[in-house]
Amino acid sequence: MWTNDTPTLGRARFVKDIFPEAAFRGAEPQNLVSFRGKLSFAANHQDGRRELWKSNGTRAGTVVVVEFPPLSRPAGFFDFLSNLTPVGCQLFFTVGDEAHGNELWVSDGTREGTRLVEDLTPGTEGSAPHTLVAVGKTLFFFRTLGGDPSSPGRTELWTSDGTAEGTVRVRDFGPGTSARSDRVIARGDTLFFFLANPDGTHELWKSDGSGAGTMRLRTFDPAPLGSPPSSLRIAGRLVYFIAEDSTHGNELWRTDGTVAGTELVEDLTPGPASTTLQLLDVARDQLFFTTRDQTGTVMRLFKVKVGGDSRCDPKLVTTLPNPFAGNPEVTSFITAFATTGRELFFSVAFFGPGPAPIDHQLWVTDGTKSGTKLLHRPLSLSDEFTTELFPVGDLLLFPANNEADETDTELWVSDGTVKGTRRLRDINPGLASSFPHAFTRVGDCVFFIAFREGEGDALWVLPVRRSSHASVVGAER
Repeated sequence: MWTNDTPTLGRARFVKDIFPEAAFRGAEPQNLVSFRGKLSFAANHQDGRRELWKSNGTRAGTVVVVEFPPLSRPAGFFDFLSNLTPVGCQLFFTVGDEAHGNELWVSDGTREGTRLVEDLTPGTEGSAPHTLVAVGKTLFFFRTLGGDPSSPGRTELWTSDGTAEGTVRVRDFGPGTSARSDRVIARGDTLFFFLANPDGTHELWKSDGSGAGTMRLRTFDPAPLGSPPSSLRIAGRLVYFIAEDSTHGNELWRTDGTVAGTELVEDLTPGPASTTLQLLDVARDQLFFTTRDQTGTVMRLFKVKVGGDSRCDPKLVTTLPNPFAGNPEVTSFITAFATTGRELFFSVAFFGPGPAPIDHQLWVTDGTKSGTKLLHRPLSLSDEFTTELFPVGDLLLFPANNEADETDTELWVSDGTVKGTRRLRDINPGLASSFPHAFTRVGDCVFFIAFREGEGDALWVLPVRRSSHASVVGAER
């Protein structure tokens, strides 16, 4: 059962220009997260200052929490303030300072309550913690120790409760191993992740933060295409993912957290030949994914029923139309997706020989052929700005262009119908785009970044009033 949750959206308004010294695109707030009822974000300035900010949605209430001054040495990528990760009443992040290098820090949202957690690599070298993930009430993170030709680097898994004593190494995975942020996911109190080994194999692991509870679930041998496992998705009590092996090729898998329960869902292309898959998300207790043929011109939308112990075969929802089917140089794939629980929104981009899409479409599906429909075209046609889809109740926020002007990317909203898909506000009036992105929900507000002449990429906020019944979306005014 799903209840109707169509909120009323207010008028998007400017909050504050965090980079008044740079009225051009590129300098902008980063790592927007909801923390203790406010927005927290990072600001890394060109002059070397690194700042942690917080905002309540007003100009006066958007303030610096703590500033890290410029370094005496040339600043590098790992010196940026980044990786903001809320865990309960603590906000973890990483930053490089003069005395410690890049290490793990924690804040309660105040200057006095912001401190170094532990100097894991004593001195100025730094540990560069990465892939920070909130797992229940605990922070999990990885640490990669640098190597050289005679001694390859190694990856370690750590946990932290925000204290030096409570920051501990869970496991050392050995020389040549690596973990990436796009191949980890938390389900309840357990972290699932993939490790890459120097011999080309990939391993699926899980961890509850203890040595005994950290175990390998399956090893995937090097396969003909060499595609690494990807696209971990939570669906009920299961974790779905895409992986390749020499027997089945590249196909859809799932795990319940046990060795025996880590299994192939379906060999869509029987034998070692691979299926070109994109794993999307869950709506109406159905996990959606797409397949493409070898030419890249035919895309099909599938669904899998999730929940329970039974093995459910994938069902074809529909074949998505391709307006360039006669052109073999044009390929298509999903660039973004978002679920409201009731419906799944997704964007389909068509690419020719150039780097920018030649068409970019917003679609919605409820899991039926008749309920899978085109809502708007075009979305952004820029090769530098990717369309972001963000659900707010039963509504979807997204940047898009007008059909009459395919270069003006502004803020749009959709209720899942063609009639209810419209521009919400022209933030940067005229033919120039505002490129809204980094949508982040904090209580009754959605914060985002948008560009406006004279301000550059600044912080904006959109008020949201929840309702339990259908309401009219606030049109542009």
